[in-house]
Amino acid sequence: MKKIKDSRGLFVISEGKKYDQIFLATNPYVHTFRGLHYQSNPQQIKHVSIIQGKVIDFLYHLRTGEVKTYILDPSSEVLTINEEYAHGYLTLESDTTVYYEVEGKFNPETYKSIVWDTIPTIKDKITEILSSSIFDKITISEKDRLGL
Repeated sequence: MKKIKDSRGLFVISEGKKYDQIFLATNPYVHTFRGLHYQSNPQQIKHVSIIQGKVIDFLYHLRTGEVKTYILDPSSEVLTINEEYAHGYLTLESDTTVYYEVEGKFNPETYKSIVWDTIPTIKDKITEILSSSIFDKITISEKDRLGL
């Protein structure tokens, strides 16, 4: 098991039996953004559940640029994200915990990040739900902010 702690909270990675990896992300702060992430080889399929709190989940279609959004909380069904999408989320409550089951091993060589605020549809959806005044209050890693 590997634990990564940064300004957004804690991210725990473990090997699964049914899935290649299992991730648990604890996000102590409201308006924490993780993503938009994807991997090209091997491609990954993610199954995302909310254990505690609430998020707006973003799926960005890598080929068409279409954006799908979902509001997820503990009562939501598991969201399956196929390999055609980059994935990210913004917490809508403090102390939000997100659980992922991932098919496809992590490969740092082909792991990529897209800067979320370069996609107008995502900015528009955040403004619609919250307001643009939260943009300067978002907690995000340097890696995700720069798309590294």
